[in-house]
Amino acid sequence: MKKKFLLLGLMFLSFLIFSARFYKDSVGDLEHDPPWFFFWWIYKYLNPPKDAYPELVRYFKEQDLNFTAPEDAEEVITCAEILAMGDLMVREAMTPQNSSALFADLKEEFKEADLVFANLEAPVVPDRAVSDFPRYNFRKEMVEFFKQEGIDIVSTANNHCLDQGPEGLLATLNYLDQLGLYHTGTARSEEERDYGFPVLEAGGIKIAFLGYTFSTNSRKIPKGKPWMVNRIYFNLIDQEPDLSLIEKHIKIARERGAEVVVVSLHWSLENEFYPPPRIVERAHKIMEMGADIIFGHHPHLLQPMERYLPKNSEREGLPEAFIIYSLGNLIPDQPSWQYRTTVVLKLELKKDEAGRVWIDSVRVIPVYFYPGSLTRRDAHLLRIERALNEPEKYNFFPKRKFKNLRKAKALIEEIFLPTNTQEIIIP
Repeated sequence: MKKKFLLLGLMFLSFLIFSARFYKDSVGDLEHDPPWFFFWWIYKYLNPPKDAYPELVRYFKEQDLNFTAPEDAEEVITCAEILAMGDLMVREAMTPQNSSALFADLKEEFKEADLVFANLEAPVVPDRAVSDFPRYNFRKEMVEFFKQEGIDIVSTANNHCLDQGPEGLLATLNYLDQLGLYHTGTARSEEERDYGFPVLEAGGIKIAFLGYTFSTNSRKIPKGKPWMVNRIYFNLIDQEPDLSLIEKHIKIARERGAEVVVVSLHWSLENEFYPPPRIVERAHKIMEMGADIIFGHHPHLLQPMERYLPKNSEREGLPEAFIIYSLGNLIPDQPSWQYRTTVVLKLELKKDEAGRVWIDSVRVIPVYFYPGSLTRRDAHLLRIERALNEPEKYNFFPKRKFKNLRKAKALIEEIFLPTNTQEIIIP
């Protein structure tokens, strides 16, 4: 009898999930959301909502992503190129051996880039067992593989950073240091939090990288050690988050000589294609504080881009700023094609003889993650445009799955790209 009622209950829940058409705003944080959040999360995990406020959709579709040099710019003397990517959510089954061709389609871009950035979505504690959701611990060999393949810097500030506890967080930072992989967003001391974030020189331009997360999945930051995780409640609905830590770090970054400040933000709402309006407003506030570039993570789906013109005349920073609200997944933990659809962002900076720095261009490479066959496990990141135009070169990819590449291409054009911006795509 109990099994019968359980089955009926599951059938009813499935009916709600697959037939309902509704939207429920949330904080996306177990610390702040009521019990209904779990059911809403399941619904949108299976049915990622493509709609949003019409004025918000219109705002992003009308974006002009043509960046320009300052009117009084002098001769360009140097430039720097940043590649930015989404969440690395490495399953236990992935190894360097079965992922050796993972970045084959991106080797040229990796070679040309001055810095390659991604979000490391979990701890890596070498002396503990590798594990998947809900308490990740990445295989150390995979993180070493990422470093060898060309990833230079990662954000460690995300909702899974305490999956292995405070000791696991510290072990992660120690291991990243051992590999020579730069990191930002979590720290071993207050001094490291405030003064140890990377300020790296790329192509003669000094670039600071800051990282923050809205949540730690209800796992407690040790009492008296708030500096271990740069946590800011970005997603709050009824009150404004305290952004003063970001403002403080931007000021310190400038004092340390940073000409460009990149802020990685683990924020917004999972399984949604658009940020809520309050996230857009908070992004603009951070820009007015002096941030130049925001790389968003956490939704696991692509969210739109924005060229933002700061209004604060006393602000120190680039004349035109850039925001991508979510870079989606680079390596997903979710099986459906929407979560495997992403882009690699290519951002070029230039500097003139007078020392002025500006964003010269933003371009994207549409990419689709293929985990590989059950027998070979040959994981790849496929360039969508190339695979569709030259399918004979991708004979390892099942023919029946090319429909997913076509859907991925359409999704990127429908939601992610502004109108009339096909020129920013790199095939």
